[in-house]
Amino acid sequence: MTADSHALSGDADIRPLRQSWPLFVGVGLGLALGSFEGAGIQAIFPYVAGGLATSSDHALWTLTYFIVNWSLGITLMPWTTARFGMRRVFLAATVVAAVGSVISGTTHNLWIMLLSRTLEGLAAGLLVPLSQSLFLRHSPKSKHALVTVFWSNAMLVPFFFGPAIGGWLATGPGFRWIFWLSLPLWLVAAVLGARAIPAEPGDPTLPAFDLVGFLLLYAGLMGLQITLDNGEQYGWWHSPLILQSSVFALIAFVLFAWRESEARHPLLRFHYLRQRNYWLGLLLLCLGWAMFMGWAAALPLWVEQNLGYNGFWGSIVLVPIAIGAIPLSIIMDRLRGLVGLRRLAALCFLLFAASYGSFRLSPISSLGDVFLPMLLMGLAVGSLFVPLTLILLSEVPAAEIPRAATTSNFIRVFSANIGVSLISVYWTRGSALAATQMRDGIDPYHHSAWPLWQLQHLLGVEAATLSMNNLLRLCMWIALLAALAAYVLIIPPRRIDRPDMPHNYVEEEELETGASTARDLPASTTS
Repeated sequence: MTADSHALSGDADIRPLRQSWPLFVGVGLGLALGSFEGAGIQAIFPYVAGGLATSSDHALWTLTYFIVNWSLGITLMPWTTARFGMRRVFLAATVVAAVGSVISGTTHNLWIMLLSRTLEGLAAGLLVPLSQSLFLRHSPKSKHALVTVFWSNAMLVPFFFGPAIGGWLATGPGFRWIFWLSLPLWLVAAVLGARAIPAEPGDPTLPAFDLVGFLLLYAGLMGLQITLDNGEQYGWWHSPLILQSSVFALIAFVLFAWRESEARHPLLRFHYLRQRNYWLGLLLLCLGWAMFMGWAAALPLWVEQNLGYNGFWGSIVLVPIAIGAIPLSIIMDRLRGLVGLRRLAALCFLLFAASYGSFRLSPISSLGDVFLPMLLMGLAVGSLFVPLTLILLSEVPAAEIPRAATTSNFIRVFSANIGVSLISVYWTRGSALAATQMRDGIDPYHHSAWPLWQLQHLLGVEAATLSMNNLLRLCMWIALLAALAAYVLIIPPRRIDRPDMPHNYVEEEELETGASTARDLPASTTS
């Protein structure tokens, strides 16, 4: 019998859930805090900019650099848990996150803030697969569906409500209280985790960590992020800085791909991209997530800058997403049996298209005007992960699911950065273009009763709103094309049905975690 058999079916060795509450509370709290520290600043960039004496565009980096390191943290989990054991890795992650919170709460320098966000992002990314593995390993198989719902909501609920909490803190005691309030909670998570997670010796004979590959991947991502964050300011590839960072990122990615093809234990495996359902499902998953993250960052900023709401009310526009996403995500695994994965994937993007197409933004909009579109966006997000995750893994053998899932999760998490950066860039460019065209029609000697400075401000608001509406319509058409591609090009998983493939989302989580458990532990050989 293999070790993963014990981990997944040896319920006799697993304590009842009511006796395992310290583990679930401690680890779940750490997972939730990682999401909260990422989402808490999502809608308060003007406040962050004021506290760091920089611009809102530069304050956006505190989110994008967090996401870069969040994605990188995912790649650290398999080797670190095998080498040091899950308890040590969990404690290290909580301590690193707590240190990052202290630095974020005290610094007034943008670059030091980005360093602290690096620490927080790495810890938060590592905790995502680690918490999933711990929850499934320490719960009976009969409760895995319940545990999977708990795990996904512990990660997503702070993401949906975090911006509103961050906005409330920013308009009161200050945005740094996001980090000061997180600090004692990180310590609580560490204490509970130290008491509840069983000690494991780790495997000192494990092959060395692929440090060269990790550094090449880090270098490529940072080069790409510098390009995305600074391209608009410096004129894209007309600037030597942007050209050099782009070439640097390209060289680093090429060297990383070569390194991974030669390494005995690569961080990521890209040969799964030869499978149609894998690359197409991953492309659609990244597209939906990237557009959603981009709008989740841009819409609150538009509400604050153009409608005049403060950071709290600007963040409230994201609450309807939670109202739609959380209930639907809970029942999504059951719906797949009624509707089918391919139809669910197409329906998801139809919901995205309906959401983007139903926005009717204007300079006199109220928060109530965006409730229904945001609710539809929440329904779309709630139906995004289950069908596309099962579709992209439908051609992957069960033994390879952990490696395939690590690669897909890394790419999916990083795709959020691309969405945030591109929507921000094209919103800015569209606003500037529209404002220029409208100003050309102003006669400074025969204007209306409005003072010229006030008229210029109103035109700026109108231009920003027009640019936002144009981008929303573009995303609507992209979502419609994605729905068509999902329905026409995806191979229905029932045609690829194999005994070892996951047939529902919970089983996919079990296979991913169970296989990684078998691989990670020293006793993972067949006895």
